[in-house]
Amino acid sequence: MLRINVRAALVSLIVATVFWMMLVGRVQVANAGSIGADKYQHISASCAIELVLAETPPFKKWKPWQRMLLNVVVVGGAKEWYDHKHPGSHTAEWADIGADAIGAATGEGVLWLVHKTW
Repeated sequence: MLRINVRAALVSLIVATVFWMMLVGRVQVANAGSIGADKYQHISASCAIELVLAETPPFKKWKPWQRMLLNVVVVGGAKEWYDHKHPGSHTAEWADIGADAIGAATGEGVLWLVHKTW
């Protein structure tokens, strides 16, 4: 009889979705226009940063909301500040910070599914 580890299947699905979002770039969302590749890249990068932070010794002891705050405010904020000060191919947008928050929450969700210790 085939047995499926539901938690491993969910984690695999979430991780595959994050990487798919990073690679695909643009997706039509229910006739509501399109979400730019930039937002998917912010979500993917923020999720990856969150996963790395959670497994790095100094940040491993932090609470999830503290890691998410560091990720979104410090890392995402620094990126947007750089984009604001150096216009050109990149633009600074509040929506990018929102995408960073979604990515950080997704990263913590994946960790919760893996460790069940949120």
